[in-house]
Amino acid sequence: MIQSIPLWLQIALGALSISTVVLIIFSVRMHRRLQAFMVGKDAQSLESTLEWLTKKNVEVDDTLEFHKEALENLDARIKKSIRGYSLVRYDAYEEGGGNQSFASGIIDESGDGYILSVITNRNHVGIYAKPVSRGTALSSLTEEESLALETSKKSLKI
Repeated sequence: MIQSIPLWLQIALGALSISTVVLIIFSVRMHRRLQAFMVGKDAQSLESTLEWLTKKNVEVDDTLEFHKEALENLDARIKKSIRGYSLVRYDAYEEGGGNQSFASGIIDESGDGYILSVITNRNHVGIYAKPVSRGTALSSLTEEESLALETSKKSLKI
């Protein structure tokens, strides 16, 4: 009976049989590898591990968003805090004030703030504040107050 089947068909069936056996062996090996992969550490399945990782990822994203908002809030607060400052002492009264008078420049990162001047002698203390916007005084300044403003602007660049 085998002699009635042409030789080319016998070869094709033999090759097909060998291919089928190789594919079955390959399939069994892949199935075993997949089972080992799915079991995972401490007999946890890959699905539960992926679920845990997904939950952790969401928690990390929420924490990251919270920290991002907190940093933006801190950044805004820092920009409005006193960043540039100076103190220029001088003798407002040439007859013995003892360099007790001073002008102080106090500005934030955008150059907004004020110049505080204290003029002192034995019988009188005068305290004056002059507003500063964007690094420019909104009223006229004395020489000492101008020096205090320039020094406070320079201290921002440090």
